[in-house]
Amino acid sequence: MQATFKQQLNKELLFSEKRRIVILIIIFSTAIVVRLINSVFLKKDEETLRLESYSTVWLFPVVIILFEVISLLQINRLIRTRKKALKAWLQFANAGLEICLPSIIILYVAKEYTSYNVLQSPAVFIYFIFIILSTLRLNPGLSVFCGLLAAVSCACFSLYLYGHFNSNDAARSFILLFSGVSAGLVAKQIKNGINNSLEEAERRHRVENLFGQQISAEVAEKMLANDGKIESRRMEVAVMFIDIRNFTHFAAERSPEEIVQYQNAFLNIVIRNVTRHDGIVNQILGDGCMVTFGAPVPLENPSQKAVNAASAILRELQIAVALEEIFPTRIGIGIHTGEAVTGNIGTSSRQQYSITGSVVIIASRIEQLNKEFQSQLLISEDVFRSINNHSLLPEVYRDITLKGFDKPVSIYKVA
Repeated sequence: MQATFKQQLNKELLFSEKRRIVILIIIFSTAIVVRLINSVFLKKDEETLRLESYSTVWLFPVVIILFEVISLLQINRLIRTRKKALKAWLQFANAGLEICLPSIIILYVAKEYTSYNVLQSPAVFIYFIFIILSTLRLNPGLSVFCGLLAAVSCACFSLYLYGHFNSNDAARSFILLFSGVSAGLVAKQIKNGINNSLEEAERRHRVENLFGQQISAEVAEKMLANDGKIESRRMEVAVMFIDIRNFTHFAAERSPEEIVQYQNAFLNIVIRNVTRHDGIVNQILGDGCMVTFGAPVPLENPSQKAVNAASAILRELQIAVALEEIFPTRIGIGIHTGEAVTGNIGTSSRQQYSITGSVVIIASRIEQLNKEFQSQLLISEDVFRSINNHSLLPEVYRDITLKGFDKPVSIYKVA
């Protein structure tokens, strides 16, 4: 899972770098168009005409665009081949070249046109473009590096070209450095946001891998709030076993395709109603399943949830049979409530959520009694005492001895 997380993060970083490059291409392409419009329609003084006569000034945005187009082609290749993100030293080298390009043009113009103070011209603002867009690299160090390199460049120009480093020069360098630090903080926040989103997706993926479609959305959300961690512990649960009557005889007379179609239709009814009542389907067998209420997320009254789900399953199954959506089916359901040990069992490579304890065995034994009592829904006395439906008046079978248990119990026939 960690490998998948890193791959997804690298992919996001490549797309973010691609967006940064595209924005730069658009900005400098627009600058060329604006400059062309100005040269044709706007009147300029002699000083401006002389400055714009230098081919380097005109070629600068073109060089930037070509440089970024080459970078874009490289990024697209990495995305297409699903390779890792750019290495750190390549990113720093790329950032250094981008900062050096405006430095070169500033140095050239200052040397050729000594009466013009280039550091007070709009050319300095080009640094801010690269610094601001460095946030999309999602590397705080790169943003600080861009700001530092731009600040040092301006300080060196002041000393080398004009022989001074006054308060204005210091302020200009400080602003560039501060801009880099600020961009780095923004980049860190953006990266943290992406990390959090990917980690949340990873937690969801872990839960989905563990439980598939067995749990309701509400239960999944509560599990995700605990980072999807399922530790072994004792919990009060209601366990329900469901069994299809005469399934062996049914399967013997049907083709494999018909059997699978029937099982899917039946399990669709079961799983839909179980998840609707916050239960999970722990095991699916050929002719039935085991369902748990109250784990891994505690429920206020798991017995009530189990009985409500069982009643809903019986009602919907009866309707489906009447509408001929499913073959005539009779099932047996047994429910018991009690304390169980819940949690993941297995190895790091293969885990399964497990419910263990006598509550599971008793629920299974109760379900088997449906054959003897010609019933479809039997519950234990503990379940009956836990539910809130006082209008329910089931038939009671007392002093029933369950296989493997010495103490007799009372069983309630609900349907």
